[in-house]
Formats: sequence, structure tokens, C-alpha cells
Amino acid sequence: MCLMVAPEAMAQGLTRLQGVEINRHGSYTRIIFKLDNLFTYSLTQLPNQIRLTLKSADSPRFRRFNSYSDTHIGGVAFSQRGNDVHVAIAAKNTITGVRILDQAENVLTVDVGSFPGQQDAPAIVPGRERILSGTEKLIREFDPPLRAEIPFIPTDSRQLQKVIAGEDVLLFQKGEGFLYTEKAAEAVEVFSYFLNKDTPMRALASYRQGEALYLLERYEPALKAFREGERLWPEYLSLNPAATFYYADSIARMGNLADGRRLLVRLIAQLADKTYAPMLLDRLADILARNGREKEAVTIYKTVAENFAGSKAANHAALKLADRRVFFVGFEDYQSLMRIYQDIYKSSGDVFLRDDAHFKAAFLESLYGQSETALAAICQYEKLYPQGIFVAIARGIREDLLLQVYRERYAAKDYEGVVKLAQQNRDYLSRCFTDDQFIRRLSEGFADIHKPVAELELLHYLAEREWAASAAPFMYGRIIDNAVTLDDIPQAEATARSFLIRFPRHPDTHHVLEHLGEISFFKKDMSGVVAELSWLFKPGVKAEFLNSYYYLGKALATSRDYKRADMTLTRYVDGLRQAGMSSPLAGDAYFTVGSGRKKVGDYRGAMVAYRTGLETAGNEMRDQFLYTMGELNLHQKNYKEAKVLWDRIVKEGSDPVWRKMAQQAISDQEWQENNGGRASGLSK
Repeated sequence: MCLMVAPEAMAQGLTRLQGVEINRHGSYTRIIFKLDNLFTYSLTQLPNQIRLTLKSADSPRFRRFNSYSDTHIGGVAFSQRGNDVHVAIAAKNTITGVRILDQAENVLTVDVGSFPGQQDAPAIVPGRERILSGTEKLIREFDPPLRAEIPFIPTDSRQLQKVIAGEDVLLFQKGEGFLYTEKAAEAVEVFSYFLNKDTPMRALASYRQGEALYLLERYEPALKAFREGERLWPEYLSLNPAATFYYADSIARMGNLADGRRLLVRLIAQLADKTYAPMLLDRLADILARNGREKEAVTIYKTVAENFAGSKAANHAALKLADRRVFFVGFEDYQSLMRIYQDIYKSSGDVFLRDDAHFKAAFLESLYGQSETALAAICQYEKLYPQGIFVAIARGIREDLLLQVYRERYAAKDYEGVVKLAQQNRDYLSRCFTDDQFIRRLSEGFADIHKPVAELELLHYLAEREWAASAAPFMYGRIIDNAVTLDDIPQAEATARSFLIRFPRHPDTHHVLEHLGEISFFKKDMSGVVAELSWLFKPGVKAEFLNSYYYLGKALATSRDYKRADMTLTRYVDGLRQAGMSSPLAGDAYFTVGSGRKKVGDYRGAMVAYRTGLETAGNEMRDQFLYTMGELNLHQKNYKEAKVLWDRIVKEGSDPVWRKMAQQAISDQEWQENNGGRASGLSK
């Protein structure tokens, strides 16, 4: 970017060219001329040169730009000829195009280059294209009913009482109250009552009906109502300037700009000595701009801004002039435009102007500013104006910015920042969910800061949002996992069952069923365990959690389905061994397998299970295994082996109960031997 500011010297009575900026863009070069006052110009395009004349102006020579060169232009020369400034721009290509943007106050922008298709969008922060494309059309075409800015004048009750009865007086006043508070739909109902009656109030009711319909943006019936009022009582228009304004704009909106303009100009002349006349000039400019009379509109805005400084009308005009630059600035000059909006916001006392200016400043930041700064700006707008003019647009911008901020924080490994972002903006995460990795990264963030309770709360909320439906299965799974970890069994079970109803064929269904099997096990609902986990017997199916085999095996053993219990518990202990894992449940699994085999008469298999369990379980179940193995040997008449096992408990056992039982079993065996009988096993 090249920038040169002119000296303060200024010729008497001439507009001063104060500064020039030259910025190269992709397919064109932008030259910005900044003057200190209103100006007129002419431009001529020759095969290899563009000649610009600024009328009634003077300028420094800006010699530095004589040698400026890029792919589109080869120098810019300034010269003073009488009271005009002549600018010669050398074009490097004979098919170079020229684009003029003169809408901004005291600024003329000339683009030199190629402009294929539509006008080029300004260069913005990568990733913000959706903000621009989704917002530009809405802002450009935003066209609410215009406020007359003239005080509302209710009808004198004494005048009403002369022509209608008491109850109708109160009803008419109620209708005017609705109109004053902009409850236009309610006002239409009231005034329709009077229009459907043969009453002297028909003329006044027609005007009031027209005002209400205008506020509802029903311009065609509004115009019809105004014309009926004018037919019945034409003099009323001089008594109610606001109605006259709405009538004029309705005429223009229905395609008759000339008549609408004529009526409004007459009103402005009538109110020339009133404080709200400048605002009516602004409204005339608004109407002209809407009807394609851009030059005239800009001239009026500039006139109002200059001649009524500090007024509401001047702030409105400044806002409208700034709006004409909002889609044509870039990184190099957006902040200067943003400051104009900020100044309007600070100096204006009108809530609608402040709302508009605040949003536009935040919008510019959302296109060109740092992601965090842009997000803060748009959030501040929503906070200050929760019912604001542009709040729906602001929501979409916020959602887009959140996607960028989340990615930046995650890339910086600011996992706590990602979590806080989601917690503080939980209603605005729809765009974040378009990133398949978002919910998993968010879960990683919660894990990193060790806040399972907070994760459970947020995911429980998000799982019910329609725009997060694609990630709902994962969130349900995390809710269940966290609830189980936190021993919140009721929540885990309720969430799991909701998941199965909502996603009956989802790939994670088995994961959820395993949780339900675990929950049933801890609730001692063994038939429930079998119901939730019996799918594990299907060919090729494998449990995600090894413990699921344990829960199912124990439940089957309880129901005396020893064969399938043996099969399932064997899968459990084999899985532990293959994974090189240990578990406090392993010993009980071997013991249950051994007990089941014993009950079906497989004593050899039972002994193998007991011996393996003895080696695996450690000291906690050592005495139990030894005693049961002794009983099994006794049952098989291996008296000596039984006594050896029980003797080990007596001498080495750690559990006094098992030691006492082992001692008793030895004593019983010795008594049987001494008395020529057989020993009988004892069980704990």
C-alpha cells in the first residue's frame, strides 16, 4: 500500500485534495482520493490512460506517485489547471476496465483493472466468506418502514365526543394508543371497526388505518386507505405531517416516485422552520436511494451531514454515507470506516441509529478483524441489543466466528479455552458441529482439565439440539460413560434407554447395551443382564468392554445356564490373559466356572478352573479356592489331597473363618478315619 497525505495549505474557496492511497488488489488497483469537502468530477477513459478531473479543487503534486507501477497501472500524475485538479492514470493494458465508487462522503474511489462477472468482493479474512455472502444481501436489501420522526399527535377527545358516542371514543383512543406504541396489528382491528360502519369517523379512521398498515409493511392497502382518507378529508394532511409522510412513501413504494416525491417535498417546505425538517430530508434521500436515484440521495445526505452537525438527522446521514462504503473497504481502510460507525454510536441519542451503527462496526470487525476480537464485538452487540434490528444476522455471524475461534484455540492446544468457548456459547455451536472433529475435541478438552461433571451437563444439553443431531450418538455415549464414572446410575440408564429409542440401528448400540448390562448387574437384576447382553453369543460379535463377559457369565450362572456361563466367563479370562491385564474379578470368574463345572459333574474341568483361579486370584481368594479344592478332592475320595489343601489353610491362611472351617474339615475327616467311616465335605 502507498499512502501520501497533502500539506495543510489550501487555496481559498476550493475543495482540497488532502490525501491519496493506492492499493493493489488481485485483479485491479484501487486509488482512493480523499477531499475535505463536497466535490464534482469528470472521468474520461482513453486506450492507455484514464483522465480524472476534480472540479473547483486544488492539490499538491504528489510526485511520488509519478513512478508508481504494478500490473495494472504505470504511474499517476497530478497537475493544477486553473481551478481544477487533473489526474492522469497510465493504464498498462488497453482492455483495462474502470470502476467508480463515489458514494462515500468526500471520498472518490477509482478501481483500475479487470472485473469479471459481478463486482469483486473485498478481500476478507479467509474462512469469513460465508459471513460476507450470507450478510451482504440482507444488509443491502434491508428496507423497513421509514419512521416519520414527527411527534405522534392523538386526536383531541373533545373533538371525538362531538361526532361519536362515549364507548366509541374510548375505542378510537385505544386504537390510537396501539398506533403510538407501534402495535400496528391491534390498531388495524380497531380502525377496521370504524371503517365498517356508517360514521363521521370514516375519514380519520382511513388515515389511521393507512398509518397502521404502513407500519405492517402492507403498502398497497395502506395507500388505498390514505387515498380514501384524502378523498373524504383532504385538509387533514396539513394537520398530521406524519400521516402525510407515510402517504408519500406508500405512493413511492407502489411505483409512483414522482408523486410521492412531490408530496414529501411539499411537506418539507411546509415544515422548513421545524426541528424535524432535516430528518425529513434524510427520509427523502432514503426514498430516492431505494428508487435508484443514488446521486441525488448522496447529495442530500452530504448536505444534511454538513449543515446540521450534531443533530439526529446528521448522524443518520453520516450512517447512510458510511453504509455506501461498507462493502468496498479492505484490510487497509476498514478501521477508519469502523471508527465512523463507532462515533455515530457514541454521539447519537437515537436507539435505532445506535443499534444500526453498533452492528455495522461489529460486522466490519467480523470480516477483517482477529477472530477473538471479532467474536467479542458481535457478542457485545447481541448483549446490548437482544431485540435489535440485526440480531438474527448477528447470530449467524457469531456462529461462523465460533468455528474459527474454536479451531484456533485447539491448534494452540488451549483445551480449557475450547471448553470455555463451548460453555459460554452453547446455543450458538451449530457451525462448530459442521466440523466432524469438534465434539471429540471438546470431549478431549474436558478430559484434559478433569471436569466430567461439567462435560456431562453441557453434552446433556447439546444432545437435545436438532443442529447437533449428527453428533448426538457420540454425546450420548460420553454422557453414559461419565454418569457411570460418577456413579450416577439413574442418569446413565435413562440416557442409555433414550439413545436406544432414538438410534435403534446405530453402530454404537452395542456399546450402550453393554452399559445397560453393567447397570443391571449392579442393580442385581440378573435377568436384565441377560436381556441386555445375550447378543454377545452371535457369531463374530465381540464386546467392547471385557467386563461385559463377566456380567453376562455371572447372570447365566445364577439362572443355572452353566454351559453358556462357562463359555462367557472363559472368554472373559482369556481376554484378560491375551491383553496382559489383571482384574479383581478374574478370581471370581474362575471360581464361578469351577462351581458350574462341578454342578454338571465335570470334576476334572472344575479342578482345572480352581487351580488356575488359585494362581490368578492372589491372597484375597486363596483360602476359598484351597477349601473348595479340598472339598472336590474329598468328593472324589482323594482324602489325602483334601487334607493337604485344608492343612495349608490352617497353617498359612489369612481368613480366620476359612481357617476355622478347614480345621473342622480336617477334624471330621480324622474322626471318620478313626471310626472306620468316610469324611463328608463342609461348605462355607
